Amino acid sequence: MISRSLFCRAVAICGMLAIFSVAGNSLDGFLAFRLVSPAEAKKVVIQRTTIYITTLPKGCVKTTYSGGIVVWKCGTKYYQPYKNRYVLVYIK
Repeated sequence: MISRSLFCRAVAICGMLAIFSVAGNSLDGFLAFRLVSPAEAKKVVIQRTTIYITTLPKGCVKTTYSGGIVVWKCGTKYYQPYKNRYVLVYIK
């Protein structure tokens, strides 16, 4: 069972972190806790598969992520241009 003093300390720490996160980047370098910019939040990890197609299905939408990464969203699947064809990718 958790003691009352330990519980109060944990609540106080959580409250301080919440206040600092609203205040900005005041904890940079201290706890490595900071708000991220929208550009940083849009960074993704793309995992290529071994499935290739020569043409995209109709209705695909082009999306560009940070760093100039281009993928095409076709329904629930994503494709990335690769050597004059498209490779099925998973986005994490």
